[in-house]
Amino acid sequence: MLPKPLVFKSRSLKGENSPLLKHQSAIIFTPTHRLNRVNVKLTDAAREAGVGYGTASRAISGRGSVDAATRDKVLAAAEKLGYRNNAMARALRENKTRTVGLIVPDIINKFYTESATVLQDELDKSGYQLVVSTTGNDAEKERRAIESMLNRQVDAVVHVPVNPQAKFPKGFKVVELNRRSDLNRPTVTSDDATGLKELALHILDQGYRDIGIIVGPAELSTARDRKAGFINALETEATQRGIREELRFRVVHSRYSPTGGYEAFAEFRNDLPQIVVPLSTQLTLGVLKATQENGIKIPDDLALACYGVAEWLAVWGPGITVFAPDLPAMGAAAATQVLTLLDAAPLPENHLSIPGQLIVRGTTPKV
Repeated sequence: MLPKPLVFKSRSLKGENSPLLKHQSAIIFTPTHRLNRVNVKLTDAAREAGVGYGTASRAISGRGSVDAATRDKVLAAAEKLGYRNNAMARALRENKTRTVGLIVPDIINKFYTESATVLQDELDKSGYQLVVSTTGNDAEKERRAIESMLNRQVDAVVHVPVNPQAKFPKGFKVVELNRRSDLNRPTVTSDDATGLKELALHILDQGYRDIGIIVGPAELSTARDRKAGFINALETEATQRGIREELRFRVVHSRYSPTGGYEAFAEFRNDLPQIVVPLSTQLTLGVLKATQENGIKIPDDLALACYGVAEWLAVWGPGITVFAPDLPAMGAAAATQVLTLLDAAPLPENHLSIPGQLIVRGTTPKV
Protein backbone atom coordinates (compact mmCIF):
# COMPACT_ATOMS: atom_id res chain seq x y z
CA MET A 1 0.00 0.00 0.00
CA LEU A 2 1.32 3.46 -0.88
CA PRO A 3 1.77 5.90 1.98
CA LYS A 4 -0.79 8.66 2.39
CA PRO A 5 0.12 11.72 0.30
CA LEU A 6 1.46 14.75 2.13
CA VAL A 7 -0.16 18.04 1.11
CA PHE A 8 1.71 21.33 1.28
CA LYS A 9 0.18 24.73 0.68
CA SER A 10 1.95 26.96 -1.81
CA ARG A 11 3.42 30.09 -0.26
CA SER A 12 2.06 33.30 -1.73
CA LEU A 13 4.52 35.38 -3.75
CA LYS A 14 4.31 39.14 -3.62
CA GLY A 15 3.34 40.72 -6.88
CA GLU A 16 2.15 37.46 -8.43
CA ASN A 17 -1.49 37.22 -9.61
CA SER A 18 -1.36 33.81 -11.20
CA PRO A 19 -4.47 31.80 -10.22
CA LEU A 20 -2.24 28.74 -10.00
CA LEU A 21 -0.71 30.13 -6.83
CA LYS A 22 -4.13 30.34 -5.15
CA HIS A 23 -4.60 26.58 -5.16
CA GLN A 24 -3.01 23.93 -3.04
CA SER A 25 -0.33 21.77 -4.62
CA ALA A 26 0.18 18.12 -3.71
CA ILE A 27 3.59 16.44 -3.69
CA ILE A 28 3.70 12.68 -3.16
CA PHE A 29 6.66 11.38 -1.14
CA THR A 30 7.53 7.74 -0.78
CA PRO A 31 10.12 6.40 1.66
CA THR A 32 12.65 6.28 -1.18
CA HIS A 33 11.86 9.78 -2.53
CA ARG A 34 14.82 11.97 -3.51
CA LEU A 35 14.89 15.52 -4.85
CA ASN A 36 14.73 15.80 -8.62
CA ARG A 37 18.38 16.27 -9.57
CA VAL A 38 17.47 18.77 -12.25
CA ASN A 39 15.76 21.04 -9.72
CA VAL A 40 18.17 20.78 -6.80
CA LYS A 41 19.05 24.28 -5.58
CA LEU A 42 21.92 25.64 -3.57
CA THR A 43 19.55 26.08 -0.62
CA ASP A 44 18.95 22.29 -0.67
CA ALA A 45 22.69 21.59 -0.55
CA ALA A 46 23.11 24.13 2.28
CA ARG A 47 20.27 22.53 4.27
CA GLU A 48 21.73 19.05 3.76
CA ALA A 49 25.14 20.22 4.97
CA GLY A 50 23.66 22.14 7.90
CA VAL A 51 25.14 25.48 6.88
CA GLY A 52 23.81 28.82 5.70
CA TYR A 53 23.28 29.74 2.06
CA GLY A 54 26.23 32.16 2.02
CA THR A 55 28.62 29.55 3.42
CA ALA A 56 27.44 26.99 0.85
CA SER A 57 27.87 29.52 -1.95
CA ARG A 58 31.44 30.34 -0.90
CA ALA A 59 32.31 26.67 -0.49
CA ILE A 60 31.09 25.69 -3.96
CA SER A 61 32.35 28.75 -5.83
CA GLY A 62 35.76 28.62 -4.16
CA ARG A 63 35.55 32.34 -3.44
CA GLY A 64 35.67 33.71 0.07
CA SER A 65 36.81 32.25 3.36
CA VAL A 66 35.52 28.76 4.25
CA ASP A 67 37.45 26.23 6.32
CA ALA A 68 38.39 22.94 4.65
CA ALA A 69 36.09 20.76 6.76
CA THR A 70 33.03 22.89 5.99
CA ARG A 71 33.89 23.03 2.28
CA ASP A 72 34.19 19.23 2.18
CA LYS A 73 30.85 18.87 3.96
CA VAL A 74 29.11 21.19 1.51
CA LEU A 75 30.66 19.51 -1.53
CA ALA A 76 29.63 16.10 -0.21
CA ALA A 77 26.06 17.33 0.26
CA ALA A 78 26.02 18.79 -3.24
CA GLU A 79 27.27 15.52 -4.69
CA LYS A 80 24.72 13.51 -2.74
CA LEU A 81 21.80 15.61 -3.97
CA GLY A 82 23.15 16.02 -7.49
CA TYR A 83 23.47 19.81 -7.26
CA ARG A 84 25.13 21.47 -10.22
CA ASN A 85 26.08 25.12 -10.31
CA ASN A 86 23.89 26.99 -12.81
CA ALA A 87 26.42 29.13 -14.63
CA MET A 88 23.82 30.85 -16.80
CA ALA A 89 21.69 31.89 -13.85
CA ARG A 90 24.73 33.13 -12.00
CA ALA A 91 25.85 35.11 -15.04
CA LEU A 92 22.46 36.83 -15.22
CA ARG A 93 22.47 37.51 -11.50
CA GLU A 94 26.03 38.90 -11.38
CA ASN A 95 26.02 40.43 -14.86
CA LYS A 96 29.18 38.37 -15.49
CA THR A 97 29.94 35.26 -17.54
CA ARG A 98 32.96 34.46 -15.33
CA THR A 99 35.03 33.85 -18.45
CA VAL A 100 38.26 35.53 -19.54
CA GLY A 101 39.44 35.55 -23.15
CA LEU A 102 43.02 34.82 -24.17
CA ILE A 103 44.05 35.96 -27.66
CA VAL A 104 47.46 34.59 -28.70
CA PRO A 105 49.32 34.03 -31.99
CA ASP A 106 49.23 30.23 -31.66
CA ILE A 107 48.90 27.37 -29.18
CA ILE A 108 51.93 25.44 -30.48
CA ASN A 109 54.63 27.78 -29.24
CA LYS A 110 55.58 26.93 -25.65
CA PHE A 111 55.93 30.65 -25.05
CA TYR A 112 52.14 30.88 -25.02
CA THR A 113 51.05 27.41 -23.88
CA GLU A 114 53.07 27.64 -20.66
CA SER A 115 51.80 31.12 -19.86
CA ALA A 116 48.24 30.05 -20.69
CA THR A 117 48.45 27.01 -18.38
CA VAL A 118 49.46 29.12 -15.40
CA LEU A 119 46.92 31.79 -16.32
CA GLN A 120 44.09 29.23 -16.34
CA ASP A 121 45.21 27.73 -13.03
CA GLU A 122 45.21 31.13 -11.36
CA LEU A 123 41.87 32.19 -12.84
CA ASP A 124 40.29 28.88 -11.86
CA LYS A 125 41.03 29.60 -8.20
CA SER A 126 38.73 32.62 -8.49
CA GLY A 127 36.00 30.79 -10.41
CA TYR A 128 36.89 31.99 -13.93
CA GLN A 129 37.39 29.91 -17.07
CA LEU A 130 39.66 30.70 -20.01
CA VAL A 131 38.42 31.00 -23.61
CA VAL A 132 41.28 30.84 -26.13
CA SER A 133 41.50 32.22 -29.67
CA THR A 134 44.51 32.32 -32.01
CA THR A 135 45.50 34.93 -34.58
CA GLY A 136 48.46 33.46 -36.44
CA ASN A 137 50.02 36.93 -36.10
CA ASP A 138 47.46 38.17 -38.65
CA ALA A 139 45.75 41.51 -37.96
CA GLU A 140 42.47 40.55 -39.63
CA LYS A 141 42.26 37.29 -37.68
CA GLU A 142 43.01 39.31 -34.57
CA ARG A 143 40.09 41.66 -35.34
CA ARG A 144 37.74 38.68 -35.73
CA ALA A 145 39.07 37.10 -32.52
CA ILE A 146 38.35 40.29 -30.59
CA GLU A 147 34.86 40.47 -32.09
CA SER A 148 34.23 36.83 -31.15
CA MET A 149 35.34 37.44 -27.55
CA LEU A 150 33.02 40.44 -27.27
CA ASN A 151 30.13 38.42 -28.73
CA ARG A 152 30.77 35.74 -26.12
CA GLN A 153 30.54 38.50 -23.50
CA VAL A 154 33.76 37.52 -21.76
CA ASP A 155 34.46 39.66 -18.71
CA ALA A 156 38.02 40.56 -19.74
CA VAL A 157 40.71 39.65 -22.26
CA VAL A 158 44.40 38.84 -21.94
CA HIS A 159 45.80 39.88 -25.31
CA VAL A 160 49.05 39.35 -27.24
CA PRO A 161 48.72 42.23 -29.73
CA VAL A 162 49.39 41.97 -33.46
CA ASN A 163 47.95 45.30 -34.58
CA PRO A 164 49.38 47.98 -32.27
CA GLN A 165 46.10 49.90 -32.69
CA ALA A 166 43.75 46.94 -32.05
CA LYS A 167 40.50 48.34 -30.63
CA PHE A 168 38.35 47.23 -27.70
CA PRO A 169 35.24 49.07 -26.45
CA LYS A 170 35.95 51.95 -24.09
CA GLY A 171 36.19 50.70 -20.51
CA PHE A 172 36.58 47.04 -21.49
CA LYS A 173 39.14 45.23 -19.31
CA VAL A 174 42.28 44.24 -21.25
CA VAL A 175 45.73 43.12 -20.09
CA GLU A 176 48.44 42.80 -22.72
CA LEU A 177 50.85 39.87 -22.42
CA ASN A 178 54.40 39.69 -23.85
CA ARG A 179 53.79 42.51 -26.36
CA ARG A 180 52.67 46.12 -26.07
CA SER A 181 50.18 48.00 -28.24
CA ASP A 182 50.34 51.77 -28.75
CA LEU A 183 47.32 52.33 -26.49
CA ASN A 184 48.88 52.35 -22.99
CA ARG A 185 46.96 49.38 -21.63
CA PRO A 186 48.10 47.33 -18.61
CA THR A 187 50.94 45.03 -19.70
CA VAL A 188 52.96 42.05 -18.50
CA THR A 189 56.22 41.60 -20.39
CA SER A 190 59.60 39.99 -19.93
CA ASP A 191 62.48 42.16 -18.73
CA ASP A 192 64.29 41.65 -22.01
CA ALA A 193 66.46 44.73 -21.63
CA THR A 194 68.24 43.24 -18.62
CA GLY A 195 68.31 39.69 -19.97
CA LEU A 196 69.61 40.58 -23.42
CA LYS A 197 72.25 42.84 -21.86
CA GLU A 198 73.51 39.82 -19.93
CA LEU A 199 73.52 37.79 -23.16
CA ALA A 200 75.40 40.55 -25.01
CA LEU A 201 78.04 40.75 -22.26
CA HIS A 202 78.49 36.98 -22.34
CA ILE A 203 79.00 37.04 -26.12
CA LEU A 204 81.62 39.78 -25.87
CA ASP A 205 83.31 38.03 -22.93
CA GLN A 206 83.66 34.90 -25.08
CA GLY A 207 85.50 36.92 -27.72
CA TYR A 208 82.87 37.26 -30.47
CA ARG A 209 83.02 40.46 -32.52
CA ASP A 210 81.13 39.54 -35.74
CA ILE A 211 77.49 38.90 -34.82
CA GLY A 212 74.44 38.00 -36.93
CA ILE A 213 71.08 38.89 -35.35
CA ILE A 214 67.68 37.57 -36.48
CA VAL A 215 64.53 39.20 -35.08
CA GLY A 216 60.80 39.16 -35.75
CA PRO A 217 58.71 41.63 -37.78
CA ALA A 218 59.63 45.26 -37.12
CA GLU A 219 55.99 46.23 -36.44
CA LEU A 220 55.84 44.00 -33.33
CA SER A 221 56.97 45.47 -30.01
CA THR A 222 58.84 42.28 -29.06
CA ALA A 223 61.03 42.50 -32.16
CA ARG A 224 61.73 46.20 -31.68
CA ASP A 225 62.47 45.86 -27.97
CA ARG A 226 64.70 42.79 -28.32
CA LYS A 227 66.66 44.31 -31.19
CA ALA A 228 67.13 47.65 -29.43
CA GLY A 229 68.02 46.08 -26.07
CA PHE A 230 70.58 43.68 -27.55
CA ILE A 231 72.27 46.16 -29.91
CA ASN A 232 72.37 48.96 -27.33
CA ALA A 233 74.03 46.62 -24.85
CA LEU A 234 76.58 45.46 -27.46
CA GLU A 235 77.49 49.01 -28.50
CA THR A 236 77.65 50.44 -24.98
CA GLU A 237 79.77 47.63 -23.61
CA ALA A 238 82.06 47.52 -26.65
CA THR A 239 82.63 51.28 -26.36
CA GLN A 240 83.47 50.98 -22.66
CA ARG A 241 85.94 48.19 -23.42
CA GLY A 242 87.54 50.13 -26.27
CA ILE A 243 86.62 47.50 -28.88
CA ARG A 244 83.82 49.36 -30.69
CA GLU A 245 85.80 49.45 -33.95
CA GLU A 246 86.16 45.66 -33.86
CA LEU A 247 82.43 45.12 -33.46
CA ARG A 248 80.37 44.18 -36.50
CA PHE A 249 76.73 43.18 -36.38
CA ARG A 250 74.08 42.56 -39.03
CA VAL A 251 70.33 42.44 -38.41
CA VAL A 252 67.69 40.56 -40.40
CA HIS A 253 63.96 40.86 -39.73
CA SER A 254 61.71 37.90 -40.50
CA ARG A 255 58.49 36.19 -39.46
CA TYR A 256 58.36 34.53 -36.04
CA SER A 257 58.41 31.00 -37.45
CA PRO A 258 60.90 28.24 -38.38
CA THR A 259 60.44 29.21 -42.03
CA GLY A 260 61.23 32.80 -41.13
CA GLY A 261 64.44 31.75 -39.39
CA TYR A 262 65.43 29.51 -42.29
CA GLU A 263 64.94 32.28 -44.85
CA ALA A 264 66.69 34.89 -42.71
CA PHE A 265 69.80 32.73 -42.33
CA ALA A 266 70.27 32.86 -46.10
CA GLU A 267 71.46 36.46 -45.62
CA PHE A 268 74.52 35.13 -43.74
CA ARG A 269 75.24 31.96 -45.69
CA ASN A 270 77.91 33.44 -47.99
CA ASP A 271 79.51 35.57 -45.26
CA LEU A 272 79.17 33.74 -41.98
CA PRO A 273 79.43 35.75 -38.74
CA GLN A 274 81.24 34.27 -35.76
CA ILE A 275 77.93 33.82 -33.94
CA VAL A 276 74.27 33.97 -34.94
CA VAL A 277 71.64 35.10 -32.43
CA PRO A 278 68.00 34.35 -33.38
CA LEU A 279 65.76 36.11 -30.87
CA SER A 280 62.99 33.49 -30.64
CA THR A 281 62.89 29.69 -30.43
CA GLN A 282 60.86 29.49 -33.65
CA LEU A 283 63.55 31.45 -35.49
CA THR A 284 66.19 29.20 -33.90
CA LEU A 285 64.55 26.08 -35.32
CA GLY A 286 64.81 27.56 -38.81
CA VAL A 287 68.48 28.45 -38.28
CA LEU A 288 69.28 24.91 -37.16
CA LYS A 289 67.60 23.47 -40.24
CA ALA A 290 69.54 25.86 -42.52
CA THR A 291 72.90 25.11 -40.91
CA GLN A 292 72.29 21.37 -41.12
CA GLU A 293 71.37 21.54 -44.81
CA ASN A 294 74.47 23.62 -45.56
CA GLY A 295 76.88 21.43 -43.61
CA ILE A 296 77.64 24.15 -41.06
CA LYS A 297 78.64 22.64 -37.74
CA ILE A 298 77.62 24.30 -34.47
CA PRO A 299 79.66 25.43 -32.58
CA ASP A 300 82.75 24.46 -34.64
CA ASP A 301 81.91 26.60 -37.69
CA LEU A 302 79.37 28.95 -36.13
CA ALA A 303 78.48 29.75 -32.53
CA LEU A 304 74.80 30.08 -31.53
CA ALA A 305 72.86 31.83 -28.78
CA CYS A 306 69.14 32.58 -28.70
CA TYR A 307 66.09 33.87 -26.85
CA GLY A 308 63.17 31.79 -25.63
CA VAL A 309 61.96 28.76 -23.73
CA ALA A 310 61.96 25.17 -25.02
CA GLU A 311 63.07 21.90 -23.44
CA TRP A 312 64.99 20.87 -26.56
CA LEU A 313 67.41 23.81 -26.14
CA ALA A 314 69.04 21.92 -23.26
CA VAL A 315 69.48 18.63 -25.14
CA TRP A 316 70.32 19.75 -28.69
CA GLY A 317 74.01 19.09 -29.34
CA PRO A 318 76.10 20.57 -26.53
CA GLY A 319 73.08 22.58 -25.34
CA ILE A 320 72.14 26.02 -26.66
CA THR A 321 72.97 29.20 -24.74
CA VAL A 322 69.75 31.15 -24.18
CA PHE A 323 68.10 34.02 -22.37
CA ALA A 324 64.90 32.42 -21.04
CA PRO A 325 61.94 34.58 -19.97
CA ASP A 326 60.02 33.37 -16.91
CA LEU A 327 56.78 32.27 -18.59
CA PRO A 328 55.02 30.90 -15.47
CA ALA A 329 55.67 34.16 -13.62
CA MET A 330 54.36 36.13 -16.60
CA GLY A 331 51.18 34.04 -16.72
CA ALA A 332 50.64 34.44 -12.97
CA ALA A 333 51.22 38.20 -13.18
CA ALA A 334 48.72 38.52 -16.05
CA ALA A 335 46.15 36.63 -13.97
CA THR A 336 46.73 38.96 -11.02
CA GLN A 337 46.36 42.03 -13.26
CA VAL A 338 43.13 40.85 -14.86
CA LEU A 339 41.57 39.69 -11.57
CA THR A 340 42.40 43.07 -10.03
CA LEU A 341 40.63 44.80 -12.91
CA LEU A 342 37.63 42.47 -12.56
CA ASP A 343 37.41 43.41 -8.88
CA ALA A 344 37.30 47.07 -9.99
CA ALA A 345 40.41 47.72 -7.89
CA PRO A 346 43.29 50.02 -8.93
CA LEU A 347 46.41 48.32 -10.30
CA PRO A 348 49.50 48.83 -8.10
CA GLU A 349 51.53 48.98 -11.31
CA ASN A 350 50.18 49.37 -14.83
CA HIS A 351 53.21 47.81 -16.53
CA LEU A 352 54.94 44.75 -15.07
CA SER A 353 58.37 43.60 -16.31
CA ILE A 354 59.27 40.05 -15.23
CA PRO A 355 62.96 39.03 -14.89
CA GLY A 356 64.25 36.05 -16.88
CA GLN A 357 67.44 33.97 -16.73
CA LEU A 358 70.58 33.67 -18.85
CA ILE A 359 71.54 29.99 -19.28
CA VAL A 360 75.06 29.44 -20.68
CA ARG A 361 75.61 26.16 -22.54
CA GLY A 362 78.00 24.65 -25.07
CA THR A 363 77.13 26.58 -28.25
CA THR A 364 79.08 29.70 -27.13
CA PRO A 365 82.65 28.47 -26.46
CA LYS A 366 85.58 30.85 -26.07
CA VAL A 367 86.97 32.14 -29.37
